[in-house]
Amino acid sequence: MTILYDLVDPAELTGYVRELPVPAEIGLNRYLPDRLIDDIEAVIDQVSRTNRAAKFRAYDAETPIGKRDAFSQSRITLPPLGQKTLIGEYERLLLQRLQGANNGTLARAIYDDVDLNARAVQIRMELARGDVLNDGKFTLTAENGLTIEADFGVPGSHIVTTGVSWATHASADVIGDLQTWLDVYEDDGGPCGRIVVSKTTLRHMLQNAGLRALANANGIIPSTINQAQLNSLLEMNGLPPVEVYNGRFDVDGVTTRAIPVDKVVFLPENPSDLGYTAWGITAEALELAEAQRLSLEAAPGLVAVVMKVEDPVGRWTKVGAVGMPVLVNPRRLMVADTIP
Repeated sequence: MTILYDLVDPAELTGYVRELPVPAEIGLNRYLPDRLIDDIEAVIDQVSRTNRAAKFRAYDAETPIGKRDAFSQSRITLPPLGQKTLIGEYERLLLQRLQGANNGTLARAIYDDVDLNARAVQIRMELARGDVLNDGKFTLTAENGLTIEADFGVPGSHIVTTGVSWATHASADVIGDLQTWLDVYEDDGGPCGRIVVSKTTLRHMLQNAGLRALANANGIIPSTINQAQLNSLLEMNGLPPVEVYNGRFDVDGVTTRAIPVDKVVFLPENPSDLGYTAWGITAEALELAEAQRLSLEAAPGLVAVVMKVEDPVGRWTKVGAVGMPVLVNPRRLMVADTIP
């Protein structure tokens, strides 16, 4: 297949796809924000920071020698992803009949396909973010022929399970669980800024007997509480607020959650302390750069092109990318299973 330059300028098409609004359902980019990389590999610098104390010394004694924080660097290859749609021989003839000598109808069809394909790429990356936030690993199992696992090394003590299901509203100790898990998180990784839950988990929390008892007014225990009351109670108990994420997407006809419904995710206040979503350079971007249609500086990120096939005659509209979520500080992630 050959990239077409005359029907729709691929540089304009690429600029268009990069300016498209992120679908409203996409939300995990708040926690693993996008970062453009002029490569197909992401460099991961990990520093194991500790709060070491200095030492007093006697007068005229030598100053003690300190130890630097442990540092390691690794590289990870970013896999390609994308989607293409075909304007086939028959559809091309129908569009030609509608538009006559004007290419406007075909161009509109191409832009519609770009919208569709770009949305699909954004959704797949959102599912990848959820995969990493679920267990600290990015895993592909025979997906379009690709099998990989990138284990970012989240400590085993940060993958935890409650002793009593939070669906058991009368006896689950939500506050106790959160405090226990938070202590481990902050001892290992530093301050926690937020706790992310699904709507289902939020409802279990709002109906929890222990939390409702804390919200009693004048001796009257409410039958439920709201999210504002919940966050107020969490703050009173030294816990960060909950944020709700409920992303669900179609994967081959099956509704799939980016993060499982029963998981509670502890995250830092500053997203950059945890990691990012790397977007690298595609082969199509390099071709556009070689054709002087796109600068190398603008190469990283989504790319949209139209490609021509001869037999049978057709036009493929393709949106491609190279990328994946990356954790740079795995100790800043903790995941709890609340309904084992």
